[in-house]
Amino acid sequence: MNGTTTTVRRYAGYSELPERVLADTLLLIETDPAVFHGAWSVEGGYAYSSIDAYGGDPCWLNVVGSPEAAAVLTETALEDLGEKCYGISVPRGLDVTKWIGGDEPNLWDLMRCETPPPAQAAEERVVAADDLAAVQAFLDRVNPHHSVSAGHPEVERWLGVADEGSGELLAVGAFTRRKQGTAYLASIATAPESRGLGLGAAVSAVLTRLAFESGDKVCTLAHYHPNEGARRIYQRLGYRTTHQMQSNAFARTGAEAV
Repeated sequence: MNGTTTTVRRYAGYSELPERVLADTLLLIETDPAVFHGAWSVEGGYAYSSIDAYGGDPCWLNVVGSPEAAAVLTETALEDLGEKCYGISVPRGLDVTKWIGGDEPNLWDLMRCETPPPAQAAEERVVAADDLAAVQAFLDRVNPHHSVSAGHPEVERWLGVADEGSGELLAVGAFTRRKQGTAYLASIATAPESRGLGLGAAVSAVLTRLAFESGDKVCTLAHYHPNEGARRIYQRLGYRTTHQMQSNAFARTGAEAV
């Protein structure tokens, strides 16, 4: 998307959005078809507001496009949404201080894969991780900022690698489906003492293959930035980066908090 105009188009529902927007990776993972707070477009970008299913916020604004388009869209959408908006995800590098203040954003990259991944070493050690209490304890220890909890309703399956002697978990990951049904890998984590052994790559490969064995045409995931190690692993599995984003939540207190 190159260039922009200041003429903003507003949409009355997802069905009105152009096909290229409906097929965009960010929209595929971040919209709930039953929740529509608004959608906007200008030359060079688009925006929409839906629920943040993982975080639980009832109204979240997502913006895609060039810096100029993203600035216009963010300004317009926040004026339309008013107090009901809980936060924004915008292209990384956009100055959001006029809307958010000085809080540091969460930086993350969105990736997608269209073909089954090549086999990885240690895949034979990947098994079902059905003890949700153990999965949650592991995530709390090694990845406190995990995207989904062990019992999250969008999780279809947990896989992991356990120590052959003690049975203690060494790596885990979740296969989830977002509200639109898009396959999405979440909360992939490896114990610090087990990193560099290929366990995260093995779990990620098996989870990704599940999507294509289920008939999916695309599998998605996101990782915090910077995380060059994770990015290289996912690229090796066939993923490519589609969006480089930053997210900020609005501060809420008292009755406004959820």
